[in-house]
Amino acid sequence: MKRLYHFGILGSTFTFLIVWILNCPRIEGTPVPQSLLNFSTDQVVSSDWINTDQWVSTSVFGLPARACELTNKTLNNSTLDNSQLYVYSKIENEVHPMPFNINVDNIELRFDYTIPKTSTLRIVMIGLKGEFSPIGEQKYRYVLIPNSLVKKSLINMGDYETVKAAFHLED
Repeated sequence: MKRLYHFGILGSTFTFLIVWILNCPRIEGTPVPQSLLNFSTDQVVSSDWINTDQWVSTSVFGLPARACELTNKTLNNSTLDNSQLYVYSKIENEVHPMPFNINVDNIELRFDYTIPKTSTLRIVMIGLKGEFSPIGEQKYRYVLIPNSLVKKSLINMGDYETVKAAFHLED
């Protein structure tokens, strides 16, 4: 009986060690600082910061919302199939990657986007909590980055300043 007990403990310990070793993080070479990466950004397509003056009142799942459509011929099926689309919002000079939620006082708003048809980017602002009202001056920008370039770049696409520097975008 003692042997069976020792065998069970030893087997469990051995199994634990093997699993732990297989799941250990691997030691990799020193990552190249993002500023030293040299991208050929000829195929990166980006819009200027676009003011959204023409909001239309609507509702999303029964929640109050506003929508604005931005049209551009570069947002076609071929480009969208071969690229990653990133949309950024600038509210009162603070840039957010979309989608995101924002809480101001007792109001919670959700900012999101869809592509309902070719060449159209629909920005949607949804009131999740509190009185629904727009906040501050709002501008939007999209960036289309080819899939091959996204795979090469290990940058945080949620950090607009890093994206702007890596892909040589101008404000």
